[in-house]
Amino acid sequence: MLNRIDTLVNRLISAFVVLGIVALIMMMGLTFLDVVGRTLFGRALTGTVESITLLMGILVFSGLAYTETLNKHVVVDVVQTLFSPPLKRFSQVLNLILGTFITAIMTWRLTLSAIVIFEDGETTMIWALPYWPVAIVMVIGLVLFLLVLLIKTIQSFVALAASEKV
Repeated sequence: MLNRIDTLVNRLISAFVVLGIVALIMMMGLTFLDVVGRTLFGRALTGTVESITLLMGILVFSGLAYTETLNKHVVVDVVQTLFSPPLKRFSQVLNLILGTFITAIMTWRLTLSAIVIFEDGETTMIWALPYWPVAIVMVIGLVLFLLVLLIKTIQSFVALAASEKV
């Protein structure tokens, strides 16, 4: 059961990676056109900053889960290097539990904010682009990150229990 969920989550993560790549390419294109417009024509593109801000939200939240699957988030393990192997495994499980709990709170709060943004019809100031599609992408990105953390926490519990039986 856990393997099927893991496979589905990884497929969704792959789709979000593509979304992040597209957002990054769009950000680079807008920035390039904005700089060229300022340099050659003395005029910047209207709405570049707000467009890049929205794309940045998509970029950051589309990569959280993928980065976690690769174990590439920044880790400060100065204290953990002093631990014995069993204590180190326990510490890693505890860190996963705390990370999952904090991410669950963040997901809950961002979901509530996305609902308010949608209900209020909030838009950007210049182009009047709605915020809610980006907020939904951010929520989905956090949900995927939360699912990865939950799967890793369960797998760590299983591994910790198996190591204690030996």
